[in-house]
Amino acid sequence: MHEDELWQVYSDNGSAVTADGRNSTEFKRDTNLIMGNSHVWFWMKSPSGVSILLQQRSLSKSSKPGWFHISAGGHINVGETPLDAAIRETKEEMGIDLLPEKVHYCFSTRIIGRAPNDIVNVFLYELTGNERFEYIDGEVETYEWKALDEFIEIVKDPEAYNLINQGRLYFDSLVNSLEYISLGKNELK
Repeated sequence: MHEDELWQVYSDNGSAVTADGRNSTEFKRDTNLIMGNSHVWFWMKSPSGVSILLQQRSLSKSSKPGWFHISAGGHINVGETPLDAAIRETKEEMGIDLLPEKVHYCFSTRIIGRAPNDIVNVFLYELTGNERFEYIDGEVETYEWKALDEFIEIVKDPEAYNLINQGRLYFDSLVNSLEYISLGKNELK
């Protein structure tokens, strides 16, 4: 987060409150305020199968330093759409310019057990594996590609693998979305 960012405020029905942005301190102080986040998961297909990219958070982060997390993402700033935030955060964290028409929207959820006042918008983006990442804003330490089968095992007990736990519903929906987009809807059972 940058000091001057104002995060978009949302109503309980999930719609953005027009022209209402607050700083992180206000969200911490008022637990009734609802914020939005965009999560981008990079994936690629190779002869050995589908892989998903995990970002390792910077060792200087105040929350869960060195833990693995989404490929890129963060808070939605006032006036941004979830897609706008996904594109901006990916550029800031990984130095990758996303093509909006190639971003695949998966789902939105509130992770009640972890962050009930946070609406999370989840996207997938296919990479070729030849991209070069630049860690522009210092939020990322490194990254690791995981085969989809391995990722499915990891999300059964995320904390054991130092993966930030987004909850069963989130991870199941992510895997289903990744299978859908990587296999094509006609190949799904």
